[in-house]
Formats: sequence, structure tokens, C-alpha cells
Amino acid sequence: MAVSAPRGVTAYRGLAARTRAYVGLTIATACWASAFVLGKVVLREMTPLVLATWRYVVATLVLLPVVLRARAVAPPGRAIPPGVALPLTAMVVSGGVLYPWLFLASLARTSAANASLLIALNPIVTLLLLPFVGERLARMQVLGAAVAFAGAVLVISRGDLGELLGLRIDAGDLMALAAAACWATFNLTSRLVVDRLPAATVNLAVYAGGAIALGVLGLGDGPIVQLAHATPPVLAAVVAMAVLSSVVAGQLFLDGVRDAGVGRAVVFIYLVPVLTALMSFAVLGEGLSTPQVAGGATVLTGLMLATRSAAR
Repeated sequence: MAVSAPRGVTAYRGLAARTRAYVGLTIATACWASAFVLGKVVLREMTPLVLATWRYVVATLVLLPVVLRARAVAPPGRAIPPGVALPLTAMVVSGGVLYPWLFLASLARTSAANASLLIALNPIVTLLLLPFVGERLARMQVLGAAVAFAGAVLVISRGDLGELLGLRIDAGDLMALAAAACWATFNLTSRLVVDRLPAATVNLAVYAGGAIALGVLGLGDGPIVQLAHATPPVLAAVVAMAVLSSVVAGQLFLDGVRDAGVGRAVVFIYLVPVLTALMSFAVLGEGLSTPQVAGGATVLTGLMLATRSAAR
């Protein structure tokens, strides 16, 4: 007869798992933020679609031996557990194909600030749809996400009210909204997968599917030619983006979804513009305005509120 752990021990283990998840999610956001700095280096010689293609190709090549090695030592059984194929397919289509394509297409038709502001709606949309994947929506989560969203808007807009008031919806903005919806779909469906498949296997499927689709879409840009003419610093930046913002960040984000829940994990996404601004200031010498500093503090306040109930 199995003996269950005492309630205090169970609570401690749950808190320890969430703490690890929060540390991992913070590292994941730092890796995602590094992609914006590294991307500026790569985009000097590559088009956005080609960059996305090679980033996913490298991520696939890094993950493939890891997954094959894990499969070799795992007990025999089905590669894809029953009931996982459909949400995993949704993750591949929404996160690996549609999101990067729509995001890049929106950047070609609207400003980067507009696209970033609209993409920032992703955690809000994810939170509102949490009941559909079996997670309870806590009031503190909604409040924390709203505060963090306000901080992210401050950072992205640099406190320029004119830019916010001048935001209008056109074709590019609609694509950015669709990209945010795809990212939210990826987040929500990950909740149905992470408990039943290793994160490396999930990410391999996402990046391999994305590499194929984006490669086809970017054939007109000459991905092979651009790769052949790329300088060593650009090639190194592509590899760094793939390892940090795809492999490492992807693994830590899915672990965070599993241990803390998708509702708390997605709020950490608001750290990305804050860390991007700090890295751009430290590495690229870009200015850091007072509204951005205030926005960063606001994002941290929102994160504390969103994770407060879990910490208790």
C-alpha cells in the first residue's frame, strides 16, 4: 500500500518546483531578449525570413541528438501518447509556422513599436482562455498581468503618448494581432502536452516543422546564398540565437508551464522588453529613458502580484 507524503512535505515540494520554474522562466526571458540584440547583428546581412529559417534549422540540429539519445534509453512504448497528437500539431502550426510568419509579415507592413505593443496582448489573451485548458483564473493573476502589460507598454513606447494615441489598425496591425493569437494558442496547447512529452521532444517538433515551412516561404530570398555570404560574426550570432532563444528558452518555458502553470508562466513574457532595453543599453550603447526604467519597475511589480498567490 502506497504511503502519501505529509501535507507539509507536499506543499514544500510544490513551492520548490514553482521557485525553480520562476528562475527558469526569468532565464528564458533573458535568452529571448538576447535574440533582439543578436538579431540586429544578423539582419545586417540576412533578411528576416532567412534568419528565422536558419535559426530553426540550427535549433533542430541541436535538439535531434538529444531526443534520439533519450529515446534510446527510454522504456519501449508509443512515441506520442494517446491524446497528445492533436495539441502537439496545434503547437507546431501555431508556434512553429504561423507565429513567426505573421510576425515577420506584420513588421513589413507596420512599425516595430506597433507590432510589439500588439504582440504584448498575448499573455492577456492566454489568461482569459485559461479555463479551456483546465486552469483556474485567479484575480491576482489578472491584476498582475494588467500591471505588467502597462509596464511593458511604457518600455516599448518609451513613454511617448503620441505614439500610443497614434496607434491605428491596418493590415500589418491585424497580422500582429493574429500573431499574438497564435502565440496564445501555442501557450494554451502546451498545457495539454508538457505533462506527457519531454520538452525537448516538443520543441524538436515545433522547430523542425517551422524550419521546413519557413524555408519554403523564404525560398525567394535565397537562404543558401545568404548563408554562403554571411560573415563569421553573423554565423556565430545565428547559432547563439538558436541555442539561447530557441533551445534553452524553449526548454525552460515548457518546464515553467509544467511546474507553475501556463497562467503564471506567460506573465514572465513581459520581462522581455525590459531585458531587451537593458541589453541594448549595455551592449549596443542605446539610450535608456526614465519611462523605460519606470516601466521595468512596473513589470516587476506585476510579476510579483501574478505569482504571489502561488508563493503563499
